[in-house]
Amino acid sequence: MKTVEEIMTENPQHVDGNATVMLAMNRMKENSIGQIAVNLDGKYAGMLVYRDIIRKKRIHLNSKARNFAMNTPSLKKGDSLEHAVELFNETGLGAIPVIEKEKIIGIVSMTDIIRNITEFPDFGEFKVENLMLDPYSVSQDEALEHSIEIMRQHESDLVPVVEDGNRISGIIRLENIADYEVKSRENETGTRNPGGNERADISIKSIMDPPVFAYEDENLITVCERLISNHMHRIPVCNKGMNLTGMLEVENIISLIGKTEETEGMLINVSGLSSGDIDLYETIYSMADKFITRFSRITNLKGATFRIHVVKHQSEQSRIKYSIRTKLFARKLNMSVSDSGWNFGKVLSGIFDTYEKRAKK
Repeated sequence: MKTVEEIMTENPQHVDGNATVMLAMNRMKENSIGQIAVNLDGKYAGMLVYRDIIRKKRIHLNSKARNFAMNTPSLKKGDSLEHAVELFNETGLGAIPVIEKEKIIGIVSMTDIIRNITEFPDFGEFKVENLMLDPYSVSQDEALEHSIEIMRQHESDLVPVVEDGNRISGIIRLENIADYEVKSRENETGTRNPGGNERADISIKSIMDPPVFAYEDENLITVCERLISNHMHRIPVCNKGMNLTGMLEVENIISLIGKTEETEGMLINVSGLSSGDIDLYETIYSMADKFITRFSRITNLKGATFRIHVVKHQSEQSRIKYSIRTKLFARKLNMSVSDSGWNFGKVLSGIFDTYEKRAKK
């Protein structure tokens, strides 16, 4: 098994903490990377994530990069790939710095892990259909604003574009939107406001890329190569008729790598909620703890990953309806359940009950 030093990118791209956010964004775009290290006085000070910046509703492009840098865990060059995967699964980060004497000497990304996917035994037996999630898409004739909303709902940097019902015709990336935004939203003060009515005049078709997708029955190793060559972190999944049937994400592949028959415990991955949804997080973890105990007893499952994605829909009466999509997968298990309703706890309870009923069968 290789070490971190053998797969890391040496002397990774970085910016000084006093550089502008605009400079950092341009550096990331130029190098086709989703994050960039921030240094202060020559020492590693944090990571700037492109996706987090572009999703903000208001950004002053002259802001200092250090104001947006996030603290991250780090790796040592002698660490194993298993340890790197463990950190990825625990933190949800897309890249982790390799630090020596407080200085960044390299960086390991999820892409680096899947580029070395053959280092992990028995991975070649898995198909795309074993890991794919529920699909989401936009129509090629819809306004650009709708694709941005879908990205926010699914915490994604890419959305499949369909025509004639559900046939894939393209993909729209966060970079496509960012290029459009930077060119059309800068004003004399340098303030950028991603809102506005101008977006309504731009169709998705006018800025989308040609379709890139995987078939349901393809080998995961083959699709990993396609993800790498197209600089993608997620890829649409289609049937033989090119109709969209799901989404495959690098995070799911990494989660599967981190699970073996001996791995104990369940990794809970929650997305779609904001930092202000503390009560919902508490509900999820409290109910999930009890569910995992019951489910493990029924299935004799030692280790798995359980993904929960929440979308909140607000009605005209200011009531909130919750759509909850879940996926539970391990080495030899792949189940998904989705539901929606006005009572968050009741919807989640119903989902857990469905898993238990299926497991008993």
